[in-house]
Amino acid sequence: MDAGKFNTQIDVIRLTKTADQFGGFTSTEAVVATVWAGLEYTKGEIKSENGQRQHFVGIELKMRKRTADTIQDQDVLQVEGAGPKYRINSIVESSQDFYTTLTATKID
Repeated sequence: MDAGKFNTQIDVIRLTKTADQFGGFTSTEAVVATVWAGLEYTKGEIKSENGQRQHFVGIELKMRKRTADTIQDQDVLQVEGAGPKYRINSIVESSQDFYTTLTATKID
C-alpha cells in the first residue's frame, strides 16, 4: 500500500436526528469524519430513464482499512468539501493489504 496515493479529502456525511421542542425530531446532515483516500473515476454513463437523460458518474475510493471502519453503508460521501455528493454502492475489504475499496455513484 502506498499512502502517498491517498491524496483526496473525503467528507463522510451522516443523517442525524435531534429532538425539537415539540416532541418530534429534526433531521440534518452532519460531517462525521474527513478522511484521505485515493480517488479514481470509473464510469460516466448517460442513460435515459422515464423520458429523461441522466448522467451517472461512478467513483472508486481506496483508503486504509481502519479509516473505512468508521463509514456506514447509509453514509454519503462528498469529495473535497464542495464537490458533488456520492451514495455508497459497495465496500470491499482487502485484509492482505489492509485497505478498503468503496464504489459510489453521484447523487443528483
